[in-house]
Amino acid sequence: MKTLLQKGTILAGRYEILEHIGSGGMADVYKARCHKLNRYEAIKGLRREYCDNESFVRKFTVEAQSTAGLIHPNIVNIYDAGNEEGIHYIVMELAEGMTLKRYIRRYGRLSARETVDFAIQIASGLQAAHEHHIIHRDIKPQNILVSDSGTIKVTDFGIARAATGDDTISSSAMGSVRYLSPEQARGGYADERSDIYSLGITIYEMATGKVPFDGENTVAIALMHLRDEITPPRCYFPDIPSSLEKIILKCTMKQPEQRYQSAAELILDLQKVFLSPDGNYVYVDPLVDDSPTIQRNTEDIEKIRKSLTGTERKRDVEEKKSQVEEEGEEEEDYKDDASMNPKLEKLILVITIAFGVLVACIVFYLVGNSLHLFRTSSNKGTTQAAVETTTEAPKEATTESKPEETKYTKMPNLIGLTKNAAEDEMKALGLKADFAYEDGSSSADSDLIVKKQQYNKDDAVAIDSTVKITLGKKDSADATTTAEKVEVPAMVNYTEKKAEKELTKAGLKVKKAYATSDTVKEGYVIKQSPKGGTIVNKGFAVTITISKGVGKTTVPSLIGVSQSVAERELNQVGLKLGTVSYDYSGEVGVGDVISQGIESGTSVDKGTKVSVVLSLGEQESYRYEGSVNIEEQPFDEGASGSVKLVLKQDSWESTIYSKSSVSNDDFPLNITFEGDREGGGTVIMYVNGKQYNTYSVNLSAISD
Repeated sequence: MKTLLQKGTILAGRYEILEHIGSGGMADVYKARCHKLNRYEAIKGLRREYCDNESFVRKFTVEAQSTAGLIHPNIVNIYDAGNEEGIHYIVMELAEGMTLKRYIRRYGRLSARETVDFAIQIASGLQAAHEHHIIHRDIKPQNILVSDSGTIKVTDFGIARAATGDDTISSSAMGSVRYLSPEQARGGYADERSDIYSLGITIYEMATGKVPFDGENTVAIALMHLRDEITPPRCYFPDIPSSLEKIILKCTMKQPEQRYQSAAELILDLQKVFLSPDGNYVYVDPLVDDSPTIQRNTEDIEKIRKSLTGTERKRDVEEKKSQVEEEGEEEEDYKDDASMNPKLEKLILVITIAFGVLVACIVFYLVGNSLHLFRTSSNKGTTQAAVETTTEAPKEATTESKPEETKYTKMPNLIGLTKNAAEDEMKALGLKADFAYEDGSSSADSDLIVKKQQYNKDDAVAIDSTVKITLGKKDSADATTTAEKVEVPAMVNYTEKKAEKELTKAGLKVKKAYATSDTVKEGYVIKQSPKGGTIVNKGFAVTITISKGVGKTTVPSLIGVSQSVAERELNQVGLKLGTVSYDYSGEVGVGDVISQGIESGTSVDKGTKVSVVLSLGEQESYRYEGSVNIEEQPFDEGASGSVKLVLKQDSWESTIYSKSSVSNDDFPLNITFEGDREGGGTVIMYVNGKQYNTYSVNLSAISD
């Protein structure tokens, strides 16, 4: 596909186009170098076919205007925008990586920890946009980038609009239908909670690998968002934490009033999943009695149908086209029949008809040939030869069509062996046995030996062939034959030298092979063929496989990645994830690796377990405060003395008040103090060194 901008093009005298890196619904994306700032950036250019369309130019401009003031680590930042000789473009942050859609396709459903980690980052980006009164309105995995560093970035604000603008945010066909909120499907008003619904669908897909609603066309799917209940994710995968399932279901409630009312509120619950996977802290507000009833009549269906037609429908087709271009062979797993281009339908129809005619001609020729319908000569042999020459010629011309060369082995002498021994020896040579029985013998007999074999000793037999073997009862004539047989000793876990000595002593030959092993020490036998106890001919070659020890590999760096990514990287180099522990960190994001048990770059044995410590986020600091009010007067009238108050919490104690000269005039005594922990404690009052009274107190945690 020839794009509007080509390599070497310079925009605004500073942005040099280096390469085409992707496509969106209405724009192409290029990698560029900014010569003024000497850095790489991304250039999004409106496609050629939309440059003269005011509607698409306006939508394209909205993206730059909507996010121009947004600076956030989870949003693709906008640096510049312009129009040069009819080329409309936006200069953006270059985020190296892949879309979340491709990430899910490549790695399958995400772990709960990675799902929550990604969800928090997406919600953080949305919260920043919502604080600037910007509604995205098209949240979906295709519009979320997973950078190589693991940072999530929300992009493509092409249909966003300011929530405080004068225009009604009518959602006519806005967003991809599989992630569309019910109010958007009805063409109604969309607000921040519409983005939360779409994010809920996205989280659902991360956790399960699938979207909750799918159908034959866009109208059918839109109606599902309006009327169908979402299948809880744990119905598919019970390992999903119940708290995460509740969060997803709350995000995707039909009524906006029942969803999270802000991305910040959603983030608070997502953060709790790490600490309480099965906690019951997700609360859904009940519906208000006067909530409007959603009508699902034919008028509503027709309204949805009309909202998904026209230019917006054309945009959906372009989005699918761009997704196929972006993913290469990883095509979308769906096609919307209602959205197919008529020209494309005609082309497919013509190709289908042509293919059908071709197949019919081939079938007609083959059938006619088999019925001798095409023979023009009475010389049957000559005609036959001509036909055979014609059909075989292509095979002779192409070396790739030649069958593989058949491999052979020598037939062993099995006479006198038991059934099991014969079968083992055949397997060792790559042959199969088809057992038959002499008259008077059956498979129920336990003392049968081989009496006959289909091929003689040392005959060449094709590997993987089936050889007929006849079994019968042992008699006196078999004594000589039996004497030539030996039992293979079991050599597994013996040293190489010892195994070789024992096999030779038994009258057997030795073949050696070597392989790494995670369980068997270097220099010891891992396996043998045939196995120990097998009866074979004297002089038979026994193959022993000797351990080379555990293979070595290098520990990768896991700092800053999620648990699932860490486990995946370890598995790729033959290592395992060891103990997972948790600690607080103000520098590493929640759920990411703070430290690893074995330093990166260390050479270790394959199979080694590497422990990691995951971040719980920044630890909040608390102090524990309580108070006591003592109204009684401990002294006689006119008298005075010392008073001391001691706080005790379990084995911990602290003096909270001490004064050597106190009179009744100092009472009531009201003391505020700090303790060791939250909860109950006891204050002990000492008067003149003697215990006078005790008071129960309760301490509360107060954040610093």
